[in-house]
Amino acid sequence: MSSVVNWVKRNQRRLVVGSAVVGGLYLVGRVAERQMIKNQELETQKLLEKARKQNHFSATESTCTHTLAALFPTLRKLVEEKLDSDRITAILRGKPSAEDKIEFWNELKVIALSRCVVLVVGGVYLSVMLRTQLNILAGYLYEQEIAGGPNLLNNNHVDVQKGKISNELQEKFLNICTFFVSEGVEKLCVAVSEIVNRCTSKISLNQKLSLVDLEAVLNDIFENCKTLETDRNIFNNPGIFFLPNSENFLSDIHPSDQGLLKQMFAETLDVVDSEDSISMAQLVCKQGLSHTVDRIAEYYAAIGLSGSSNSPPPANPENKNSLHDSGFVSPANVSLPLAKLIPILTAQIRVPSDEEDAWLIHLQENPAIKLLGANVYEAFCESASGASQNKTGGWGEYIYKTASSWF
Repeated sequence: MSSVVNWVKRNQRRLVVGSAVVGGLYLVGRVAERQMIKNQELETQKLLEKARKQNHFSATESTCTHTLAALFPTLRKLVEEKLDSDRITAILRGKPSAEDKIEFWNELKVIALSRCVVLVVGGVYLSVMLRTQLNILAGYLYEQEIAGGPNLLNNNHVDVQKGKISNELQEKFLNICTFFVSEGVEKLCVAVSEIVNRCTSKISLNQKLSLVDLEAVLNDIFENCKTLETDRNIFNNPGIFFLPNSENFLSDIHPSDQGLLKQMFAETLDVVDSEDSISMAQLVCKQGLSHTVDRIAEYYAAIGLSGSSNSPPPANPENKNSLHDSGFVSPANVSLPLAKLIPILTAQIRVPSDEEDAWLIHLQENPAIKLLGANVYEAFCESASGASQNKTGGWGEYIYKTASSWF
């Protein structure tokens, strides 16, 4: 026994150092093990959060598509009603005087071109506003879901006392697109009609227009829409077309929710008013005008097949097969008097029951508008993701927690 004691005394320093080394290695091993487990848990959590966010965004995209499909027929109907051609057509059937007849035909000219432009511009802004709103709301709701109770909402971290966006508030927020379709379109029709009247005042009813000429007329109208004064320009001030002027609009919302709703409206307009959004909207509008010309080109092609550009347009412009086939002339070489184009232009507001709405589908699937929605959604989900990532601790925290668990 004394020999063991003597050995311990002789090797006391080595035993202390060895114990320290072994203890240190054990501590490091435990810390490394805990860190590895924690990293695996965090990685799993990130994957689950990514999957949940992707599913949430996909559901939002589906909602955008179906909501736009539900509102678009109403938009077409309202444009057709506000820019009414049937009333003037009925007057013309009554055989007015020659002077009145020309005046009414000029009015029909304005209506026909205005319908085409309003449908394009109004459709683009309905799609952009709807997708922006739904993705902002989705971002709010996702952050609220992540926080799970009273939380800080949106990028500005504004404290919402109730911690929940009520269904009433959501409905009120999204109601401005319905307001645009029901009332805002009328303002757009008036503004565009004045521009069309000014831009086409020197184009006579007998002037022949090729497809290139027609596209130039539509582009000229569109360029004038872009430079319209601010209080009537949907590109620079979309709020006047989407937001009601009445103070009673928020009267049925609880005072504690009104501040949040106003902020959500402000954030929506900030997105839509940004230079990138305006440039994107104008680009899609140009695509819409090209789409309109392409549809009209089908009638030019049908007239070219008949071998005569002087034959009257079909009684029903939507029935392209009514034009008989007796030869071929390239549509690019066909020119029609503006008076013969008016029924065709007027009919563009309608979609035959046996055809899909190609313009609606284009707006639903447009990559630029979809990218805008994705960027908005990501921006309004960012603070929730950042808050969860900030919960991750460093090595010092893990060492402290590991050592503390032993005592």
